[in-house]
Amino acid sequence: MALGLAAIVALSSRYAAADPIAFAPVTTATPPPEPVPLLAYVLGAIGLSGISVGATTGFLALNQKSIVEDHCSPTLRRCDETGRQATLTGRTLRDVSTAGWIVGGIGIGLGAYLWLSPATSRSAVAVAVSADGASREAVFVAHF
Repeated sequence: MALGLAAIVALSSRYAAADPIAFAPVTTATPPPEPVPLLAYVLGAIGLSGISVGATTGFLALNQKSIVEDHCSPTLRRCDETGRQATLTGRTLRDVSTAGWIVGGIGIGLGAYLWLSPATSRSAVAVAVSADGASREAVFVAHF
């Protein structure tokens, strides 16, 4: 019986040495996970917020315009106090609406660019907004 067992061990070791690929462990290379485009999501959220501010204040400005039309005379170019207040409020809302639409368009545009561009072609992105307190000027600088 010992001779038979020795023959089986010799045969199995001979086949194991002849075919080492059959006994190699199978490893699969997993690619590294894609980086999450966090800046794209942040800019997209800022863009959506800007568009919602622009749309809301735009509708409010249209409401003020209808008040102005009710309380002001286009031929005499005179308004009562309600018409004057509606004119001032409407102008402010109009400006805020325009700024909201601009911020929304830039935010969604930059977010879409960063989200859709391949990860290998991305470079450093710098966005800076500067406003001078003494004047009504704002500067927007973007480097790609």
